[in-house]
Formats: sequence, C-alpha cells, structure tokens
Amino acid sequence: MHHTSILRFGLFLASALVLLAGLVMFAIYQSRPQALPVPEELDKPVMATQIEFLADAMQGSSARIAAHPQTLACFATASPEVCQAQAANLHALNQDATVLFATDGQRQLLPGFLPGDTRRLLSSAGRGGTGAMAAATFNLSVSHPVVGSDGKRLGYVIVEQSVPQLQALFDTLPLPDAAAYAELQQSQANEASVVLMRRGNQAVKRNAQPTLIELAGTPWRIAVWRPVTTVAESAALYVLGWLVASLVIAIMVLSFTLAVRNRVTDNLHVMVKLTNDVRQQRLRADYPVSLAEFQSPLETMLKLGKVMLGRQKEVTSLARLDHLSQVNNRRSFDEKQKELFATLKDGWSHSLLILDIDNFKQVNDTFGHEAGDQLIIKFGNALKHCLRNSDFIARLGGDEFCVLFPYTPLDRGLELAERLRANMPESVELIPGVTQKLSWSGGLSEYSRDDKEENEALARADAALLEAKRGGRNATRIRAAA
Repeated sequence: MHHTSILRFGLFLASALVLLAGLVMFAIYQSRPQALPVPEELDKPVMATQIEFLADAMQGSSARIAAHPQTLACFATASPEVCQAQAANLHALNQDATVLFATDGQRQLLPGFLPGDTRRLLSSAGRGGTGAMAAATFNLSVSHPVVGSDGKRLGYVIVEQSVPQLQALFDTLPLPDAAAYAELQQSQANEASVVLMRRGNQAVKRNAQPTLIELAGTPWRIAVWRPVTTVAESAALYVLGWLVASLVIAIMVLSFTLAVRNRVTDNLHVMVKLTNDVRQQRLRADYPVSLAEFQSPLETMLKLGKVMLGRQKEVTSLARLDHLSQVNNRRSFDEKQKELFATLKDGWSHSLLILDIDNFKQVNDTFGHEAGDQLIIKFGNALKHCLRNSDFIARLGGDEFCVLFPYTPLDRGLELAERLRANMPESVELIPGVTQKLSWSGGLSEYSRDDKEENEALARADAALLEAKRGGRNATRIRAAA
C-alpha cells in the first residue's frame, strides 16, 4: 500500500500554487500595455504638418505665378520691361520669398530677376519639371513649369523661401521614450542623405532600424530610432516576480504543512498515551489536544477506555478476591508478601498471623457444606470489620486465613492479634435456626532479614498455629525467627 505523508501533500500544494502563480504572471505579461508602433505615435506630428503646409502653399504659389498672364508674356517676349514689372509685383506680394524665371532650353534667367544660387535652382528645376529642395541653411525651394498657349513648355518658375523656425519645430517632435533618437535628414541627388538636426540617445542608432516619416513636397524626412527590447529583457521582471512569489508560496505552504504535521503528531501522541494508559489500567485527569478534529475521537476513546478500565478493574478485583469469603486470595497474598519482603533491607518490620477456624470440620459434617460456606463468609466479614484498613486479609484455603500487619514489629502484632480476638463476635448464625460459636486458633511470626525465602516467616507462623491447636485451640502462639 502506498502511503502519502502530510509533508508530501504540502509539496504537492506548493507545486500547484507555484504553477498557478506562473500562469497568472504569464497572463499579466501577455496583457501588459503594448507600445504603439512609431508611425502611429508620430503620425503627422506638428512639425510635419506645418512643413508640408508650407511646401503646399509654395507649390500653389508657384503654380499661380506660372499661369499668370504677365509671367507668360515675360517668357514669350523676354522683354526686360515686362519681366522687371512682374518681378517687382512678386517681390511686393511676398518679400520673404525669392522668385526666379528660368527658360527651358538655355536654362538662363530671364532679365529682371535676382540670380541667387542660380546653378542649384536650375539643376533642381531641370529634374522632372516640378520639385522641391532645401539647403542646410533651411531654405525650401519649389519649381513649376510655365506652359504657353500652344502647350509648349517655355521654362520654370522657381520659388525659394527660408524656414527659420525649423529648429523650433524639430524640438517639438515627440519621441516614443527617453532612450529614443531622431534625425531630420535631407535627400541628396546621389540618394545619400545629410543630417540637418538630431535629438536623443544616438547610441540607439547602432542596434535598431529607423522608422522614416517623409515630409511631402520637401526633400526632408524624419528618422526615428527606438531602443530594441528583447523578449528576455521584457520578461525578466515578470520572471523575477514569479520567482519571488514562488519562494514566498513555498515558505508559507511548507511552514503551514510542518505546523499541521507537528500538531497532528502531537495529538496522535496524546491518543497513543491514552491507549497505553488504558493498557496499564490507569487514566489521567486530562488528555489535551490542539486540533478540533481529534477532540471527538479522543472523547470516544476516553469513554471506551473508562469502560474497559472499569471492566479490567472488575476482572482484576475478581481475580484477586476469594469468591467465597470476598477477601484476598492466595495469589494476592503471595504478591503482597513479596512486596513486603523486599522492604526488609530498608529496616522495616512486618508481622503475619495465620488463623484457623475452630471446629470447622465438625460444622461441615453436622450441618452440611452450605453451613460451612456461611461460616467462612461470616468469619471473613468479621475479620474485615475488626482489623485496620492497612492490614491485609487473605484466605489461604479451606478455613485457613492469614493477616499481614505491614510495618508492624512482632510485639505490636501480638497486641493486634489479641485485640482481634477480643473484638470478634462470640457466635454467628449459619443457616436459619443454626448458630455456631465463633473461635479461632492463630500462629504469629515476623519476617526476618535473615530469611532466605519469603515463605520462611509463613512456615514459622504455621508451626505456631499447630502449637495453638495442640494446646487446646482458641489461642495464639508466637514463633519468632531464630
């Protein structure tokens, strides 16, 4: 049969709770708030919106200028007067912007317009007819084709405007977290990019891929890097929490299990103690238990123990008593004699008196055994009433009785024997109509430390009893140790 201990149950419980804690921690890890992707966090920030609005406005302005009749007249005639008049009008309308007219074929500036960075602007305008570019000085340029009435392209209108607030706009760019890094980049003709501005922790750039936000209508874009967190790093805190929770659970469950096991063991010891006490025919005043679950079984066992003890005492008492005279039997006498004999080495003195009922055989022969039995019963009752509580009375057999006087020297034993004879009733009624004179003969002796065996004093008393019978009965004789 397989046996499971309380400690093993505790280990099973601790394991189950640790597993449950792991599942709960995993659920918390899975349901933790997830970081939004960078494009959603930075979707059209204020900076991008404002710059795209400026580029769109400049593109619309260049389109309107390209379609203006005076612009078409300037391209058609190449007249300095016409071109200068249009240049003056455009400057009056927007003094912050630079407007250039460039012919399509020769890439030459028309008269009346400031040259500016002519080569750069013409190069930009020649790539595809429309476009925008910016320099590291944060200037934004857009171009728009000029088309004649016959649909033929005559040249380009180039509008350039400074963006002085670009740094302030870039500073408002929200980063996903404190460890992120961002750059404002400008595309070049060779597909390379130039970093115009940067913010954040540049070390992140080495281990992560950027998220790019293009600024429509401009050569600029925003690149954002955010720190990469591995699964192990993100789960480390939760694993640590699970380990701590597991340790706490293990300590609590094992402590509780050990406490319960100790309590159960203590209560079982109490029940074992009760069982042993019942076997030894004794019961204590109290059997304390600390667990309520043991109280009811203990009370039941205690009741059964009292019943068993009572029966055992009854059986033991019956086994030690003579069934007829109801005084101690020969077995009890032997045990008591052995007990007293063992105390002689400590200097104690004990006396014993053997008594024999006078004329007992005559009563049996004359009136029958029933009358003889009644004489034995009445004689035993008389002895119990006339002797001390400390004196030990036993029937050795037939009509022979013995009285032990514990811790009593021989001379004091003789006094007690004489007092017994004086206090005994003169006669007893055996059966209706039959009364018998009550007398006895006795032999008195004393246990001696020189005795080798326990029964030597009994043998001396028996010899003294024979002397009393030969001397006429109804007397006590003494036989002291040699």
